[in-house]
Amino acid sequence: MDVNFPHIPLSLTENVLENVMQKTPFGFSLVNEHYVFEFANNVWLDIVQKTREEVLGKCMFDIFPETEDQLLSIFEDVKKNKQPFYAPEHCVKLHRDGVLQDVFFNFVYQPIYSENGDLQYFATVVIEVTDLVGIKSKIREEEERLRLATESSHTATWDLNLKNSEIIHSTYLSKIFGYKEDDAISHQQLRNHLVEYDRVNIVEKAYERALKTGKYKYEARIIDKQGNLKWIFTNGKIFRDEENQPNRMLGVMQDITERKTNEILLQESHHQLNTALDATKLGRFDMDYETQHKYNFSPRFLSILGYDSDTEKLDCKVFENHIHPKYVKVRNDALKQAKDTGDLYYQTKIILRDGNVKWVEIYGRLLESFEGSKPYISGTMRDITDLKEFERKIRESEQKYRFLADAIPQIVWIGESDGRLTYFNQATMDYSGKDYNTFLEGNGWIDIVHPDERIENTRLWMKSVKNKTPFSFEHRFRNKNEEYRWFLSRAAPQLDEFGNVTKWVGTSTDIDDMKKQDEHKNNFIKIANHELKTPVTTIKGYVQLLKKMRGGSDDKFLVNSLNTIENQINKLNHLMGELLDISRIESGKLPLHKGDFSLLKLVTETIEDIKAADQSHHINFELSDAKDIEVFADKDRITQVLNNLLTNAIKYSPNANEVNVKLYVDGNCAVVSVEDFGIGMDELELTKIFDRFYRVSGEDEVTFPGFGIGLFIVKDIVDRHEGKIWVESEKQKGSKFYFALPLLEN
Repeated sequence: MDVNFPHIPLSLTENVLENVMQKTPFGFSLVNEHYVFEFANNVWLDIVQKTREEVLGKCMFDIFPETEDQLLSIFEDVKKNKQPFYAPEHCVKLHRDGVLQDVFFNFVYQPIYSENGDLQYFATVVIEVTDLVGIKSKIREEEERLRLATESSHTATWDLNLKNSEIIHSTYLSKIFGYKEDDAISHQQLRNHLVEYDRVNIVEKAYERALKTGKYKYEARIIDKQGNLKWIFTNGKIFRDEENQPNRMLGVMQDITERKTNEILLQESHHQLNTALDATKLGRFDMDYETQHKYNFSPRFLSILGYDSDTEKLDCKVFENHIHPKYVKVRNDALKQAKDTGDLYYQTKIILRDGNVKWVEIYGRLLESFEGSKPYISGTMRDITDLKEFERKIRESEQKYRFLADAIPQIVWIGESDGRLTYFNQATMDYSGKDYNTFLEGNGWIDIVHPDERIENTRLWMKSVKNKTPFSFEHRFRNKNEEYRWFLSRAAPQLDEFGNVTKWVGTSTDIDDMKKQDEHKNNFIKIANHELKTPVTTIKGYVQLLKKMRGGSDDKFLVNSLNTIENQINKLNHLMGELLDISRIESGKLPLHKGDFSLLKLVTETIEDIKAADQSHHINFELSDAKDIEVFADKDRITQVLNNLLTNAIKYSPNANEVNVKLYVDGNCAVVSVEDFGIGMDELELTKIFDRFYRVSGEDEVTFPGFGIGLFIVKDIVDRHEGKIWVESEKQKGSKFYFALPLLEN
């Protein structure tokens, strides 16, 4: 730009131009080719903090020597190139306020030539932008700090165009959603990762609120690209255009999965703690470790003391004001110990405002200082008044029990859940002649048991303890005179509500006289059985002889009479055999002669024998296994078992005509079932059916004939074979008996 200023004579034009230059809002000066100032307006003088007299007619570099190194080369380039020089935010060192400062300007150096093309002036236009440069520098610093802060705090930034849904985001946002840092991700892709429920109920509602308030904030769940469930936190702001329409939204996002997981766990923990406190009716408090003042009382804590937490405000010594005078020392000793051990525990009486007395239990634990906080004890208080009363009654009951236990002649003993015996009554000491401690130490108890029964005694006792089943055993105890007498020992487990054994309570009853009577009875049965066999065998022989001689007679009465006599003799033989078996079972001498045999063949033959003797019922036999089934057992005794079950099925189903028999393999056992459709049994009868001398009653309490010893013998035979017998039944619908024997290979 060529602007010709005439030499500066004072003329109207020059005055107007000077007036305009003086009033411009930017600094303006004219410097001649020798760098001498010939004009400077007031703004320029204010910028350099000089007066007009100090500047006009003076060389620039004499006034501002500090600028020569910076500006001289610029002026020389302008002279050489004849082109204006623009320098935005150019730094110049100036002395201002007596201090050399960095001052920033937007410079324009415009060369002005005369009509003949000679350089006359440098017109300089100056605008100081030091403050603006400082602001920009601060903004850059803040942006850098923000970038570093967001990266170090794992915070992503995003900028969303609400008009076209274009989004600009930091690389960390890609990482949150499971993408690579350089992956291009659309706003819709990001939304697709939101859990559907959270998108509808949280994110969209948060956006609706943001349109009203300008603030966009939510916590929601996403499924990232790898399928991981995450929690995100977004905080943003909506910006509007000149028409007040939302056009842009900026914000930050964080992965808060770990925090939310911890919050959920903490909430669950708090819920569990509060549930436990409510369930156990515990009151909670905190206590200053040094002053021992209590605070943070829970409502339950105050209610135990008789206060209403909603209406009454209490000081830190409310608890101490209620301690019973006799227990002040107990409390003080516990507090001293808590300072040493970190655990606070004691029980005390308290006196309520109405004069009533309660027992409470205090328990607390020292929590060490954390991040400058003081150490304190967090504790609980429990109302144990009912427990103390219960303990008192228990003690009284124990005293009564011990008195009664010591007063009765029976031996009474108590064991723990693991089988250890921990109590014996006085009758034990009187019988054995030993002192109490002997029975509690070592083998004091087993020492009085007869050597022949000790191993079996121990085996059965440990079996009962393991299976939580009642214990019963007959054994001999040595008395103080070194004599042995027979005792029947029985014990039952006491179970809690979860089925766990808490105690074993047992008694041992002297049955020596009864055993001797049983022995006499057994001897009598043996003698009677032996003595009766000869006449019964003789009668049976003559009956069979008469049947051969007169079996074809036309005398029906004679034939029927002979058959009846033979049937009754068979029954008599059967009953004699059962009585003898009972005697052998009781003495432990029931013989077993085991061998290998086909259970299938035995079942088939027994059914055929029953059919031949009794045609009143049709016996259906089902074999579930195609191959033969073999066992190692006493064939005659197993025949006796099956025969008893089949005859019972016929006897106890008088109004039915079918019996079902089934043979199958279940695991390592062969199983035989016998099903009838007769009178059946109720639950009470099922518990007694295998007891000795028990007989099932039919309709109108009519009892079927028999001694009630058949099933007792059957169970003993099966038990001796390490087998199992059981029954299923329903009244008036029939019964189904099962017995299982180990297979031959097992």
